[in-house]
Amino acid sequence: MVLTNFQWYVIAINIVAFLVYTIDFQIYIHGGDGIKPAVLCNLVTICGGAMGTLAAEVLWDRKINKQNAQSRIYTLVWLILQVAFFWSIWGPNHETVKAHALAFYNEHRILCIYYAVINLVTFVVFAIDKVKAMMDAWRIREVILLGLCLLGGGIGGILAMDICNHKVNSMHFMVGVPLLICAHLVLIICIAVGSI
Repeated sequence: MVLTNFQWYVIAINIVAFLVYTIDFQIYIHGGDGIKPAVLCNLVTICGGAMGTLAAEVLWDRKINKQNAQSRIYTLVWLILQVAFFWSIWGPNHETVKAHALAFYNEHRILCIYYAVINLVTFVVFAIDKVKAMMDAWRIREVILLGLCLLGGGIGGILAMDICNHKVNSMHFMVGVPLLICAHLVLIICIAVGSI
């Protein structure tokens, strides 16, 4: 079996994610603050390295506490999303999945555009709130941020949380946003199979 370039990328990014988290953990247990910038750990996870990150978290950080439990839930959500994506492009029925995805897009184009726009808006609003937080300026209310995620902008919210390192210590966001993403995925699946 010959691996495609994308499959090699997935293998490489998971190895990199494992190594980055391992180095971050070793720096942390020896009295440091971990890898700087901290966003590097998040980027390798969201760019396809959730399996490597989760493996390193389980291997090195066995003692469960509030902080690493949030991190594991977060990494697990990314892993589920990545496995679903990889299954859709490499699974035994990948051609059927592609055909159904294209048919869904053609039939529900406005819904797809809506999700793209609401996620972009949510990402930008989260990023603006992070900048305002760093400048000690007036902040965007949390109910607005969570409301945008509720309206379908969860992926934009979770990406902004990762990239901007924003709201990552808030249980409302660390658990709520992934749950809202899952709820919208269920809604999309129901629409796709014609239940709604």
